[in-house]
Amino acid sequence: MMARTRFVISDLHLGAGDHLDEFNQDATFRSFVETIGERRHSELIIDGDFLDFVAVNLDRSSAKPFSRLGCTEEESLAKLERIMEAHRDCFAALRRFMESGHRLVLVPGNHDVDLFWPRVRERLLEELGLPDSEHFHFAYTGFYRDGGLYVEHGNQYYADSAFENFTHPFLRDPKSGELRLERSWSNCFLEYFANGMMSERNPFINNVRPIPNMVFLGIQDESWWFKAAYGFKLARFMAKVGFPPFRESRELQRKRREGRLDTWGYSLKRALGFMTGRARVEVQGLQEAEMLSHRLPAEEAVEEERESEDLHLDPLATREDALSVAARDLLLSDQGIDVVVFGHDHRYYSNEMQPVLEGRKGKYYINTGTWIPMLFLTRTRRQLRWRDLADQSLYQQLLTYAVVKKGLHGYTASLRRFPSQAPLRERAD
Repeated sequence: MMARTRFVISDLHLGAGDHLDEFNQDATFRSFVETIGERRHSELIIDGDFLDFVAVNLDRSSAKPFSRLGCTEEESLAKLERIMEAHRDCFAALRRFMESGHRLVLVPGNHDVDLFWPRVRERLLEELGLPDSEHFHFAYTGFYRDGGLYVEHGNQYYADSAFENFTHPFLRDPKSGELRLERSWSNCFLEYFANGMMSERNPFINNVRPIPNMVFLGIQDESWWFKAAYGFKLARFMAKVGFPPFRESRELQRKRREGRLDTWGYSLKRALGFMTGRARVEVQGLQEAEMLSHRLPAEEAVEEERESEDLHLDPLATREDALSVAARDLLLSDQGIDVVVFGHDHRYYSNEMQPVLEGRKGKYYINTGTWIPMLFLTRTRRQLRWRDLADQSLYQQLLTYAVVKKGLHGYTASLRRFPSQAPLRERAD
């Protein structure tokens, strides 16, 4: 089946329906899938972190803190069952989508690397109606490539979320000989630290970025008991695990020294600057959302050819975050790639208005952002305290996705926003 139009979303983070579950758009997601299913031969690509295994706590877990050794296959399977039970409508919508003749592609991310377990993947396929290879594809290679289109989650470009072997993320327990899932540094950090901080009192923990800034903000502003307890937890974690990646990951350490991996997605200098002074943070919220609503076309908008002889600004060439650098390398390589789509860092981006890179036209890079509420912190403008982070009006939830088409003159790609948004908190905690 040749897909006429491809739709790419990422970072939905479906959880178990409890206070750790960040996804609250079940009805909207079902409507989105039904809408794109009205077209002929649609392909939906979910670009990583579709399922948030990291945010699912089991009653009993055999994984130890501070260790790269994570879940057993049986434990990952139990987590999947809890996710599917909490979001039956989402899986039913995907099943109907494929039964209508469309195709679903799953690209793994750092939060759903559990999908590499054979039994976990088999159980998911069972829930999706056992689709054949024409209607379902799992990207075993860690990325999806079709012609000039390249889709990858992007976690491997960050030291904290990179795996030693992303396409075979398993480690043998030296004591028991049991096969376990490899943990990334950030997955270990979230399970030990952030998930412990997150409660009905602090439901915002996983929706604030950057995570280290948020943690230090809490340590500064909370009670002395909180400072002592979580300050000790943080110091203990860093003493045992160190900076990312895990100490055992020598190959990743070498790449980090060569500058091929970014740590935490921003420089250590910025983090130290945040820690040494009083935190001043900026809310990147309603104004950005309003700007996006003007920039992003509606679902049925017709894409236009964008050709100009006076394209002096090359916006992609000025971006120096890890994913933009990786996108440039891919687009300028000799692999024939014209469209790169990433996710992972939850920050939407598109150079669709000027798809020119070093004089080459028709080169698109899009980051699809996320569907969960997000608050991004910086060190300028508005000063926030820990208690302010509970204000839901500060968070943006843009429901962005990419549309990729192949026409007579090559590929075109655009970033769009699904129009029918649900309230910020649709799910009852």
